[in-house]
Amino acid sequence: MKNHSYVNASNPAQFSAKTIARTGVAVFAAVMTAYCAELSLPQSAAAPGANLLLPVNFVSQSASVTGIQFDLQYDSSALSLTANVGDAARTSGKTLYSRDQAPGLTRFLIVGLNQNLLVDGILINLSANVSSNAPAGTYPLKLRNVVATDGSGRAVTVKSVDGSITVQRTTATGSRLQSAGVLSGASFVPGPLAPGEIVTLLGAGIGPASPQLPTGSPTSTLLDGTGVLFDGTPAPLLYAAPNQINAITPYNINDKAPTELQVTQRGPTIADLQLPVADTAPAIFTLDSSGTGQGAILNQDGTINSPSNPADKGSVVVLFATGSGQTDPPGTDGKIAADVLPKPLLPVSVQIDSADAKVLYAGAAPTLVAGVLQVNCVVPANARSGYTVSVVLTVGTTSSPAGVTLALK
Repeated sequence: MKNHSYVNASNPAQFSAKTIARTGVAVFAAVMTAYCAELSLPQSAAAPGANLLLPVNFVSQSASVTGIQFDLQYDSSALSLTANVGDAARTSGKTLYSRDQAPGLTRFLIVGLNQNLLVDGILINLSANVSSNAPAGTYPLKLRNVVATDGSGRAVTVKSVDGSITVQRTTATGSRLQSAGVLSGASFVPGPLAPGEIVTLLGAGIGPASPQLPTGSPTSTLLDGTGVLFDGTPAPLLYAAPNQINAITPYNINDKAPTELQVTQRGPTIADLQLPVADTAPAIFTLDSSGTGQGAILNQDGTINSPSNPADKGSVVVLFATGSGQTDPPGTDGKIAADVLPKPLLPVSVQIDSADAKVLYAGAAPTLVAGVLQVNCVVPANARSGYTVSVVLTVGTTSSPAGVTLALK
């Protein structure tokens, strides 16, 4: 019989160099794979013609990542994509850049003029439109050429997890609209709805066959037979298309938990959801309608604020936002602000470059529809100069998503 020797695994000194050499590389590789940062896309399902939100999620696993670049490969014959920066990138003070490298291949870069670490969460919200002619099947979403760096410019390993969209031939009511497709009309971030908030609905076959705008007054509650109701109350509509509807939540959803959203077409309900409600959900409009970057802000002389037309410190700037909640006097759905200018019930404050900006006026925007908030405030004298100075609006206890900026001399 052979003499077998056994090693006491509780005593590290008994492990030989030969044993370590044999197993160490494999163990090290497994540990590095398990604990390196990760970039991932979801596995989703949709009907032909759907417009759905796909989060690009980041998990740091304690890795120090300050910037990241990657390519996204997809079938451009069946899918079209647009992108908005996610909460994790906003929180880290990063900007999203994208460029089409070829049909079905888009490069994304997330960086900032800082060394802030990327926090865990959604880096990018992709809006994916599925062609109405897309055959049933699974369409891969592949992450390629992932490159990440730390604050010193050193490479950081990031594992990628591909996603997919499975196209299903279905007309079920529940598949037309998902809660993740109900977004703030200013920030394009999903979340609880506020009374009088301008919202964007992204779905499949939720609107008329061709895009529709209100004729005359923007107070229509039907556009080519399409309607949106909250707890049975018709919502004013600003735009309706096959995969997108822009609406204004009725003021009477105040104190509802949750509210029932219904989309109707010529009478019958084609989509319905239960959605949470909050007192406020403030978000600042941006010039390019992306939800981040240069805000829709006017300088004191009434011109548009921009890097080529920055505001003076100590001057007055005008912000436009939505999601400020119930007003005094109570808001009237779809009303154009004129003689009486309702003001939010809850206090309004603004921070520019993290410093308090004196608010001179916060209320309805004259000549605009109820749901648009105008805020006139004074730029703090101690704010830094620059083209991308942060602006945050707070109504009650809720602040607008990070990432909106203005330009200061």
